[in-house]
Amino acid sequence: MGSRQQWLTRLKNELSNSPLVSNVAFGFILMGLEKLVELEFQCPCDPQWNGLFSSAFFVIPAVMAFTLMLIIQGCRCDTWCKKTISLSSIVPAIVWLILLFLDGQYFACAMTDWKGRFVIVDKAAPQKWCEPTNGNGEEDVTAQDLMLRSQQLFVASQVIGIALLIFICVGLVVYVIRESCQQEMDSQDTGVAEMTMCSLRTRTS
Repeated sequence: MGSRQQWLTRLKNELSNSPLVSNVAFGFILMGLEKLVELEFQCPCDPQWNGLFSSAFFVIPAVMAFTLMLIIQGCRCDTWCKKTISLSSIVPAIVWLILLFLDGQYFACAMTDWKGRFVIVDKAAPQKWCEPTNGNGEEDVTAQDLMLRSQQLFVASQVIGIALLIFICVGLVVYVIRESCQQEMDSQDTGVAEMTMCSLRTRTS
């Protein structure tokens, strides 16, 4: 029992003190959550509700992930909190958006402007779309054209997801380089300070 309590305490300290550890943990949790949501997601296939319904999947979990990250890191209204908000706390929210955009069906649902029923596309990868029903208001547009438009929306969504992923990767590289340079400068300053103290002691003695 004591070892379990010690392990939980250590895990809590790692999550609170290390933004990298907490972001990695959140990343795995969000990946599992997205897979569960994907199984249950059903687009209304109604132009009046598609955008609002899909936006809830983008916004609500992202805000929750951002808030939970602030709570885990013990954010307070001070300078450190401002740095946390600008750097590590927003990463889980962006990761969630990346997962949804890479999936494609949420963005495609939001941009679908015809009525239909949400079905799986045959003769293709497991992809869902709003198959038009009779009286969808687009007599001049065939179902094949709408399917092509839906697939284009999937591709556009994945392009957005890839762009966000590149943005995160570039940001992480810049952050790591900056931190390493800062540590090197701090070590150099410490070395100069120690040498100065030694010379002062030598002169005094």
